[in-house]
Amino acid sequence: MPVYSIVIPHKNIPDLLKRCLASIPSRDDLEIIVVDDNSDSNIVDFKKFPGLDRQDVQVVFDKIGGGGGHARNIGLSKATGKWVMFVDADDFFNYCINDVLDQYKDSSSDITFFKANSVDSETYEPRQRAVHLNGTIDSFLNNEPSAELSLRYLFGEPWCRLIRRSLIVENHINFEETSIHNDTAFAYKVGHVAKTISVDKRCIYTLTYRSNSVSVSISEKKKLERIQVFCRAKRFFVENGIEMEPLLNEPYRQLAICKIEGTETYQQGYSYALSQNINESFLKRKIALEEIKVRAKKVLKR
Repeated sequence: MPVYSIVIPHKNIPDLLKRCLASIPSRDDLEIIVVDDNSDSNIVDFKKFPGLDRQDVQVVFDKIGGGGGHARNIGLSKATGKWVMFVDADDFFNYCINDVLDQYKDSSSDITFFKANSVDSETYEPRQRAVHLNGTIDSFLNNEPSAELSLRYLFGEPWCRLIRRSLIVENHINFEETSIHNDTAFAYKVGHVAKTISVDKRCIYTLTYRSNSVSVSISEKKKLERIQVFCRAKRFFVENGIEMEPLLNEPYRQLAICKIEGTETYQQGYSYALSQNINESFLKRKIALEEIKVRAKKVLKR
């Protein structure tokens, strides 16, 4: 049985997936699970799909097209390792990944967080996507009191962390199957149940920036889902007595942005917020405050 399981969701970027797989060493203690999220046959040659030529790679062709969260859930259901890591198909590991895998087989921590680099996917020019993560890890190493809470609850992406798989299985934690922020709830729920966390200052992962990626292209549907995701996060935090101001305020900020834009998304999001047991008068006050902040920020940018 493998020690490590690496789960990679994929859709319509086979060349980048090939780059990602090339960064993962072939090891007897490692399994790689690639879940293709109903890619277009005009873009992907399924007979020559990346990973089919490697014995340590299991490729799952899912035809539902349920998005990244759905693909990751399928990957989780196939995983058998003691530890699980998640990788986006357009990102890749750095050379030190082999040393990390040698070191962490018997780690006592439930989750270990690692630093990352960030570059443009095509030009490899530096980007800033890893600044928050790296800064939080530095704060943790400096014993700053809020750093552990930030890692447990505010770092919403699934990559750059090694997670004890039994933690996920025993607590029945899955990814939300939304078109955006499908990883937010997974991250804070895993962080919540972890007994111990640790950090490693090595940059094991390179985050890439693509102008047409899911996180960059925001439709009205995604805006509504974003409001819903953060409303559910707020409810979870309140019910569990977790005081993390950024996530507690995020639903109101997103609603304020939609209100300023004047779309139907605002009313839909507003109704959803009420369904999550948010008092209406309180909701109106918070949106009004966030609207002032958003408008002031726009003025300062001019």
